[in-house]
Amino acid sequence: MTDNFKDYREALLNAVGQGDKTSATVEKLVQNGVENVFFVGCGGSLAVMYPAWYIMQELSDIPSFIFNAGEFNKLTHKKFGKNSLVITASYSGTTPETIEAVNIAKSKGAATIGFTGKMESPLSKAVDNVFVNNAKVGATDANLIMLYQIVFKLMKEMKDYDRYEDIAKCLNTLPDSLVGIKESAEEAAKKFAETYKNEKIFYTLGAGLGWGEAYAFAICILEEMQWLTAQPIHAGEYFHGPFEVVDENANLIILKGEDFSRPLIDRVIDFSKKYTDRLVIIDTKQYPLPGVSEAYRGYFTPFILSAVLDRFANCLADERNHPLSTRRYMGKVEY
Repeated sequence: MTDNFKDYREALLNAVGQGDKTSATVEKLVQNGVENVFFVGCGGSLAVMYPAWYIMQELSDIPSFIFNAGEFNKLTHKKFGKNSLVITASYSGTTPETIEAVNIAKSKGAATIGFTGKMESPLSKAVDNVFVNNAKVGATDANLIMLYQIVFKLMKEMKDYDRYEDIAKCLNTLPDSLVGIKESAEEAAKKFAETYKNEKIFYTLGAGLGWGEAYAFAICILEEMQWLTAQPIHAGEYFHGPFEVVDENANLIILKGEDFSRPLIDRVIDFSKKYTDRLVIIDTKQYPLPGVSEAYRGYFTPFILSAVLDRFANCLADERNHPLSTRRYMGKVEY
């Protein structure tokens, strides 16, 4: 196991270890009254919340909404009030729109939960309940573990879902399983990097619990961290415009999970392979998750995709000699 993977495993173990705290936090919030949930964030911190929102849509009667923080701040949502719960995240803890969203929520009397990488950050001081991932690497996956702990516990406490304990046991197996997935994805990641290192335009496709990963890989990895042109395309929207750009030169990265959205992805693949062979298909079924039963694998789609895509990102950055930490504007100029 490489040092990087050891740090990754440590970050996930830390997240798993927050189970008692997330459980107690949710119990307190429910006792105080929760009528609806708002997932609010920007960029990758917004993308990581999509799976939790989809899960609530599928399994729960609790009204839930997801918003870009800047938009949330300008919109007076009629359902938002003192019994709302806002869940947000910012690794740096300094994202202005996110902090503003928390302050707006608190001004309305709503409860707030925040995920951040730094305990003394503005976000950690602003929210009512803070969870710090302390992650050198793997912050997104650590946050996703804690999000799952919170969402499934919330549904249990509000009598919507009775399998919280099963999901918690599955989450506990992820630190070792996801390291194994990263190791097994290395060959495919290197092949991707070697094949596509000189390409400038990509389309990333996903849906359902994989949509956040498709969105984040395009805007956070390929655009922000590699300065490449990338468009995230929802598989359900593919045949309503975007497929017209597909020809033999189109570069498609297709994320195929095991949740309800799988047939949408199959339709995209069946069409696309007729017109281009430049398809990179990441199918979560190819990766084992010991400790997660077949009945629950669909819910763990984003964890598998995130682990695999991390290797794709790092190998591409190495091949292009363009470190993922390189920025032109972010944190460097006024914006």
